Amino acid sequence: MTLRKLEKREDGGFACPMCGKPLRFKDGEAVAVVGGQLDMDNYKPRYICDACKVFFRAVLTTDYYDVFPLDESSPLATEMKSEDAPPPPPKEPEKPPGKGPIALPKEPTGKEKCPVCGHLFRFVEGGAVRVVDGKLDMENIKPKYECDTCGVFYREVLSSGFYLPYPQQEEDRIVISASTTAGNSSGKEGPPPAGKGPIALPKEPKGNETCPTCGNRFRFVEGGAVRVVDGKLDMENIKPKYECDTCGVFYREVLTSGFYLPYPQQEEDKPPAKKKRAKPKVLSTGDLTPMMLKRDKNGQCRCPRCGEMMDYIEGGAVHLEDGKAVMEDVWDRFHCKSCNSVFRRIVNTDYFQFAEK
Repeated sequence: MTLRKLEKREDGGFACPMCGKPLRFKDGEAVAVVGGQLDMDNYKPRYICDACKVFFRAVLTTDYYDVFPLDESSPLATEMKSEDAPPPPPKEPEKPPGKGPIALPKEPTGKEKCPVCGHLFRFVEGGAVRVVDGKLDMENIKPKYECDTCGVFYREVLSSGFYLPYPQQEEDRIVISASTTAGNSSGKEGPPPAGKGPIALPKEPKGNETCPTCGNRFRFVEGGAVRVVDGKLDMENIKPKYECDTCGVFYREVLTSGFYLPYPQQEEDKPPAKKKRAKPKVLSTGDLTPMMLKRDKNGQCRCPRCGEMMDYIEGGAVHLEDGKAVMEDVWDRFHCKSCNSVFRRIVNTDYFQFAEK
């Protein structure tokens, strides 16, 4: 029988895929003997259709269900008795055209390339058993080398070390984040922007990683909360990113492969623009008159000429320069590094005036 998925009704229950009527839930029971054989799966819960006289039970731990007759009077039971031939065993998906078998390591180095197109493989750990074309794909537990360009994946034959190509399923293909739809008027998910990728990057940056397109150093950003982009949830936003503000893209890991693909930056991804500080207006020395200046707790005072902070300098002893006594530094003064102005104290007053040096 073909495996099925059960569809939910508006009331939250499931509908029979054969007749559309509501299914009745029944909890699992002890292991039973059916047809002289142990029914080891009898402990599983099931959904019963009293109209079709069948029940549905989950296959392994998937969300696919197999159908069984409820009793001997069920039309399904009669149909099953008439089928003498045993059901065909699960098969691998049909192998697409391509080079194979090829030798590949069980633990990738990150340099393995597709023998057809030459692009780097994307390594994916094995997953759960799944259903392909109504049949169980038991081999899906094996790791795979994915080639998104050719639309195939390579999987090991038994434990030989040789790999054969098979067509990718929908769940094998890279899920493009909703963030790639920014600026796309059609509202459809689009490919990553132009740039080199996938590229191998460390999960923990060393600080010297550079963009493969422009060569500038990446800005590493920790993962954030799930966000909404163009009305869609961007679940991948929890992953760390390598930001390239020059190219306007960020690189994010594909699944857990160690390879990163570029995506266009959103406004919240970009660093805040630095405001250019206006150049202070410097007054002419002829406009400066003696004034009272007081230093703050940091020993500084606002420069009356340019408005920047000046440093306070204590007065010192008379010293000689070229055999002459220098008296200028006896009294305390303020010095502005911004406009290189000096304001010296007028003797025996709290007033200061501009000095040439």
